[in-house]
Amino acid sequence: MLAEFVLDDLRFQELVSEARTRIARHSPDWTEHNVSDPGITLLELFAWFTDILVYRINRIPDRLHLALLDLVGVKPAPPRIARAGVRFMLDPSARETTVPTGTQVASPRTAGQDAIVFQTTEALTLPAGELAVHAPELQPSGHTLLLGFERPLSGLAIRLEIEGVPADATAASPPPVWEASGPAGTWHAASVVCDETDGLLLGSGAVIVDVPAQSASAVIGGHELHWLRCRAAGRPAVALRRAQAVGGTVAAVHAAAIVAESLGVSEGVPGVVYPLSHRPVLEMEARDTLEVSEPGTDRWVQWRPVASFADSGAGDRHFMLDLERGELRFGPAIRQPDGGWRQFGAVPPAGSALRFTRYRFGGGRAGNVAAGALAMLASPVAGVVSVTNPEPAVGGADAEPLESARQRAALELRTRSRAVTVEDFERLTVEASPLVARALCSAPPGNGPVRVHVLPRVDPPDRLLTLSELTPAEDLMRLLADKLEERRLIGTSVVLLPARLRGVSVAVDVRAAPLADLERVRQDVEHALYTYLNPLIGGSPDGPGTGWPAGRALGQGELFGIVYGISGVQSVNVLRVYETDLRTGEQAAQPTDSHLPIERDELIASGKHFVRASAGA
Repeated sequence: MLAEFVLDDLRFQELVSEARTRIARHSPDWTEHNVSDPGITLLELFAWFTDILVYRINRIPDRLHLALLDLVGVKPAPPRIARAGVRFMLDPSARETTVPTGTQVASPRTAGQDAIVFQTTEALTLPAGELAVHAPELQPSGHTLLLGFERPLSGLAIRLEIEGVPADATAASPPPVWEASGPAGTWHAASVVCDETDGLLLGSGAVIVDVPAQSASAVIGGHELHWLRCRAAGRPAVALRRAQAVGGTVAAVHAAAIVAESLGVSEGVPGVVYPLSHRPVLEMEARDTLEVSEPGTDRWVQWRPVASFADSGAGDRHFMLDLERGELRFGPAIRQPDGGWRQFGAVPPAGSALRFTRYRFGGGRAGNVAAGALAMLASPVAGVVSVTNPEPAVGGADAEPLESARQRAALELRTRSRAVTVEDFERLTVEASPLVARALCSAPPGNGPVRVHVLPRVDPPDRLLTLSELTPAEDLMRLLADKLEERRLIGTSVVLLPARLRGVSVAVDVRAAPLADLERVRQDVEHALYTYLNPLIGGSPDGPGTGWPAGRALGQGELFGIVYGISGVQSVNVLRVYETDLRTGEQAAQPTDSHLPIERDELIASGKHFVRASAGA
């Protein structure tokens, strides 16, 4: 099927007109623009070639559109499966019954629609016979009936045979509320399936209560049991005669399982596609895979699914499964620059039998069935007499249309979710983890890798910071590498490195104002220098900033302004700046000049400063 999406809407005449406009702008001496001019003839020839190319590009198939979307990290959203609670009801005379995981229930098939199949996601055990219960009577004063059960009640439908006297028909009172005990002293509402007592107004009868899955044991009156309670203000006293589990509810999803489906025999040719009988296919589970039986053997060998054949060798038993299309594919053979062929992933020998052990299919809006629609038991279970879904199924959604994926790709590219520019790499690195304070990226020289220098967050930062504190941890670097791998463009390599730091130490001798506290003045000057010459918060003379700007040289004169800005400083006798090795703490023998240049991806960081304050006259 050919795509209707127009990738490029330029046509022949528009291409020619734009080229003529550029001629006038860039080559003003070219004044002959008639069609007889050889240059214009060549221009129209290339515009014609371009128009043909644009026409072909706009007719590429949908499969290639999907590949182009995949290059920018956009894939159409797969179908989502609907979920529902399914209630199984037992024959009263049945023994203990287990509804196994994967039991299928369905809606009736109609003339215009196939049956909608759901399957359970976990096993459900339904006990037989009477349930042991600790059951006080409902007293008119408390208006609460407490029923304590020794076994767990989660998901069970329990039939309670109640004995009592009819209520006054003229009395107005709210209906009773049934609840089940939950963890940490909580109570969860239990739904009433049927009630022969009309809310205890008729006195005696049976009530079937559906216990929620969140129920748990609780300690009441010194007994740790699984409790049901009925709060019935204004009802007469009743007593429990008998309790029995008559069913239970378990979660189910809109999916059907196909077991041991034959895919035919292998052709022994690379890149061949084998379709499954049903689509779309849901995410594979651990036991879902391809099995191959080579000619002359009766042994089935399992192959492994992969997301890409990029890392598959010629002997690797790998396959890819397109979930949306329901297609299984073996690795291709690709011609190499030297003329040879390279096989990506093994191919079963010709004549090999192929089968898929198990896969599930389903999903989509069709699974959002109404309450009571799932009334057929597709997988018979002994003792179960009926099945239904008490509530509507929810959550089902169709696969995202290709057109929607195209529009989403354009929006995501505009929102800068890809690492393309230097600013993109810096922004995405900082957003990847709260442990990152700054990221500095430099454009790669030639075809080299993109270098991203990382500075970790340190608290508090306004002090002497050690090199180990300013070096990102290995686990942080691995996390950042994984995040950038998801965002980089194909063909771009990224190298993560610690930030490049130029250490400086300042020796200052200041004269303090009369009556000033010398130690306080010394500490304030020292703190101001550690704050200003700081890769995390430095660079601002007015206090903590955003960090020393990358590549900005340090002028000795600006440090005089920092020191003179400290309250109590009268004059500066000496101020010298020394380069310092942050790893060893060793300082240069001679002070720097009045101007200390640094490289464009370097930051200034403080070594140990030496401050002396003496009393002024």
